[in-house]
Amino acid sequence: MKVRNLVKIISILSLTASFCGFSQDVSYRGNSAANFLKVNVTAKSVGMAEADITNHEDASCMFYNIGGISRIQGPSASFSYVQWLVETGLGHCAVTFPLEYGTIGFDVDYFTSGDIQETTLQKQEGTGKVITANDVAIGLAFAKNLTDRFSVGLKVKYIQENLASVSASAIGFDIGSIFETSFLNNMKLGISLSNFGSSLEFSGNDLIVSHVVPNSPTNKEIPSILQTNEWSLPMFYKIGVATNVFEDENVRMLVAYSLMDSRDYSIRHNIGTEVEIMKMFRLRGGYRFNYDETTFSAGAGIKIKASTMGDLYFDYAYTDFGVLQGVNQLSLSLNF
Repeated sequence: MKVRNLVKIISILSLTASFCGFSQDVSYRGNSAANFLKVNVTAKSVGMAEADITNHEDASCMFYNIGGISRIQGPSASFSYVQWLVETGLGHCAVTFPLEYGTIGFDVDYFTSGDIQETTLQKQEGTGKVITANDVAIGLAFAKNLTDRFSVGLKVKYIQENLASVSASAIGFDIGSIFETSFLNNMKLGISLSNFGSSLEFSGNDLIVSHVVPNSPTNKEIPSILQTNEWSLPMFYKIGVATNVFEDENVRMLVAYSLMDSRDYSIRHNIGTEVEIMKMFRLRGGYRFNYDETTFSAGAGIKIKASTMGDLYFDYAYTDFGVLQGVNQLSLSLNF
């Protein structure tokens, strides 16, 4: 592929992010819904503080850069889970299949709050009822290698949020690409635009209320429905680079950096590293800049070659959340 064509593609993605309202003086903090889509649940990525968006080792890249799935050798499956803050839980599972004209992928991203004791303005000590919040995003993707160095992908996903008996749904899109250069040990460049799509508006039985007619001598009540506003998806744009700074037969060291711009907050920076030993053991670490609470992450992984199944990956990550304490994450991946 000619360099000027690559520049055009990168420019289009960058302009798309700009036109969507990034890097403006207007603050959109707290104005998005489906915020579980922001949380990276893949331990392999989180262990490096989410710095590497060019990794395409297994199906977990369905979450952070859809452009990587076409570079996976053979079918792949992954599952990740994290016991999130305040006893909530998130998970992600994905499968990818290479075809003659590209690679297709399917993934599910979900969130559960666990049991919540219901309170109201009238009964602030609790009503005795238990409610839950559950969110899900189901995605279908296609990616293709345009050259041996450049790949692009697109994912469309159905997103639904549920709280007690109200719910909202939307359609979102992820766009991603990976380009492998011919310099600095084949340094890789990754670009992704996530959660571009329609808005969510809640509806359901909990929005049905009784309203007293003004100036009614009998205080007559009529059934009414509360109207809710539309909420945007948590759209964000990432660009990152990664390269091996050292590599021999027994040790490989990868360093990565990424920049993230979002409609919800100002620009954030992530830097991380991974050291692979004997092509089997991995040690990871990274740091986040311009975040409210979360700072460093660390992790480890092991790659097992099984002649009957393929490559098996176990990964673990820990992230410090300051006053909110730490979070542990686990991932399992299999390349057939």
